[in-house]
Amino acid sequence: MPDFFQHARLPTLHHLADTDLFMREGELAVWTKDRPLALLLPALYSEFQKPALARILAEIAAVPYVSDLVISVNRATAKQIDKARAMCDHLLQERPFTILWNDGPALRAVRDEKVKRGLSACRPGKGSNIWMGLTYLLALGKHQLVASHDTDILSYERAMLWRLCYPVAHPGLDYHFAKGYYGRVGGRLYGRVTRLLVFPLIQAFIETLGRSPLLDFLESFRYPLSGEFSADLQAIGQFEISSGWGLEMCLLCESQERLKHGQVCQVDLGFNFEHRHRKVSNATVPSAVAEGLVDSATEVARTLTCHLLESLKEKNVAALLAQVTATYPRIAHEWVSRYQHDALFNGLTYNAQDERDAVHVFAEAIDHVLLTENLSCAHEHHLTPAAFVRDHPDLAQQIVASA
Repeated sequence: MPDFFQHARLPTLHHLADTDLFMREGELAVWTKDRPLALLLPALYSEFQKPALARILAEIAAVPYVSDLVISVNRATAKQIDKARAMCDHLLQERPFTILWNDGPALRAVRDEKVKRGLSACRPGKGSNIWMGLTYLLALGKHQLVASHDTDILSYERAMLWRLCYPVAHPGLDYHFAKGYYGRVGGRLYGRVTRLLVFPLIQAFIETLGRSPLLDFLESFRYPLSGEFSADLQAIGQFEISSGWGLEMCLLCESQERLKHGQVCQVDLGFNFEHRHRKVSNATVPSAVAEGLVDSATEVARTLTCHLLESLKEKNVAALLAQVTATYPRIAHEWVSRYQHDALFNGLTYNAQDERDAVHVFAEAIDHVLLTENLSCAHEHHLTPAAFVRDHPDLAQQIVASA
């Protein structure tokens, strides 16, 4: 049964009824004539070799309200980019699309020139792909709205996309940023970084610091680490964008800081997402294997902590962070019991020891970030896409020309 619970601090648009897909898409097609919408997909080249992205592209081909598709790709050679373009040509048919080759010589030259001009270097990763895509769209000057989602969604349906875009495209609503959420259940509970790291860590900060506007805001989201959002392009162009796995947490913190109350919402995308699942590494932090969840957990914890410390301007940081690291494991293990009960109630497979092992690894990641690293410099201060286009128009046009 769908719920209609509304958070006091964050409007939630629920999936309460099945609605006509073609009617919703028709509405969006009308509204986006005046406010064109681009779809921005960050992707590794490896996604082009898997079934999820092929399905996504085939679904997008029939969507009438997306004026342009931008795929921001990294970890690709020249031959692989050619293969990616051929695949898009085949699956998208007549739909316009652009591939940004982040590893290519043109965009490498832009990044090198950024460093020469004293700007922050972008580390390779999803956040850098999003930054490059947003900068390209702003420099292009054709679109007013943008949506983005992951490219590994095996259960993708185009009905998900209208739900994601509707809050920012509807002329009667005033949302400038919409965050998608969904279930991560498929015979068992997934989403461990969200369930066992983010939620307990936010609670640990609340217990340690008390309430704050940012903590209250973050606590309101059903799935803070989902990769799905839509936004007014000019609004999100003012966001500082983290390079790597901290992207999703960064976007939420930036939206709380830069947008007015009531301009941000979360939207139920309507079904369980089936993503690829990564294993928790048994390696110690910080030398975890790349395919594990430890790297992403470390960056998420770092991004959350840095934004929070900046917003609070705490002076006794060392004592605060030591208390948080001591509090997190207790709360996380309490949540393991909650999820075990939830799984039992729903007849799902649940390995409590695996979950406790994940908490142990996440606790090591948090200890490393909060107690070992120097966080006084706060989060990465990248020039926002809008400021980059304004202050470095020559480089912005090089990005456009590279496509």
